[in-house]
Amino acid sequence: MSITRRAALMSALSVLATAQTAPKLDASCEDVVIFMARGNNAPYHDDRTFPLVQATCDKFAAQGTSCDYIDIQFDVTLGGPYCDQIAEGARNGISEITNFNRKCPNTHIVVNGYSEGSNVVGDVLGGPGGCTGTSTGIDNNSAVGKAIAAALLWGDVRHTANQPYNVLDGASKEKAPRTGRDLQLLNRYTPVLRSYCAAGDPVSAGGNTVDDHLNYFQLYTNDASSWIVSMVNKLKPTASSSSSSSTALPTATSYSNSTASATGPVYPSGTDGGYPTVIASSAPEYPTGPISQPTTPYSTAAPGQNGGHPAFPVPVPYDACVVTYEFEYVYA
Repeated sequence: MSITRRAALMSALSVLATAQTAPKLDASCEDVVIFMARGNNAPYHDDRTFPLVQATCDKFAAQGTSCDYIDIQFDVTLGGPYCDQIAEGARNGISEITNFNRKCPNTHIVVNGYSEGSNVVGDVLGGPGGCTGTSTGIDNNSAVGKAIAAALLWGDVRHTANQPYNVLDGASKEKAPRTGRDLQLLNRYTPVLRSYCAAGDPVSAGGNTVDDHLNYFQLYTNDASSWIVSMVNKLKPTASSSSSSSTALPTATSYSNSTASATGPVYPSGTDGGYPTVIASSAPEYPTGPISQPTTPYSTAAPGQNGGHPAFPVPVPYDACVVTYEFEYVYA
């Protein structure tokens, strides 16, 4: 293969990889925008979780409601520093949602997180912003908090038993639950929150059936998307509620193909861990440097430290199909 052809091929593969893994960080002021937090070792807008976005936006399209999505940007490398990853996701999630609401105050916001991403979403809503108490999450009485019409947790690493928003047969089970103030702050969102946990899920329920952690969206996408539509429709009295039925989904989608922001999210200034209720009129860029490792991570904390949380369960490897390429060169 010539050097020119080889360079062209590698360039094409680079573009393909970017298309598969680059987060989508912006959207127009649609009626509804869904913020997505991915699972451990998963690409952005992956085949496992993204059907929920498509099904939800299809149902909104059927009633004439516009819909789009945004990725919450954070590292999910398998075996990486979990506490740092959650802290990054929580900061970015709060920043992205807050700044989007500032731009589009009339858009209904849905927040969705799977596995490690559910830990991020829980921290976005209620803190602590990682393994140390750096944030109390988005105030539910603030403008951005009131814009959150629905929030969903799937196979939550921090699933807590017997909460009013728990669904499925793992509702009474837990492995590394939220406790104390962390739980109280999350529970501010009880009226708009759902947490899906299957009894066999090793991550959320301490079970021993890996498939129970991997198949949520295969089994419950229709149920969850209908619930999201119903939650938004409660806030829109004139909207049709017919899309909440179990009729077949239309083939057309209404979410737009907004390009990702070149600069990434903007980190708001202020107090309370840097997450103010009222955003300053001119916010600095979100810092791009590394996040420092907590001095006392959950896995080594003694009871009473870091809220007394037990060690996190081992992440379930993501098993999506990934195209790989092997090149062999013959020189003659």
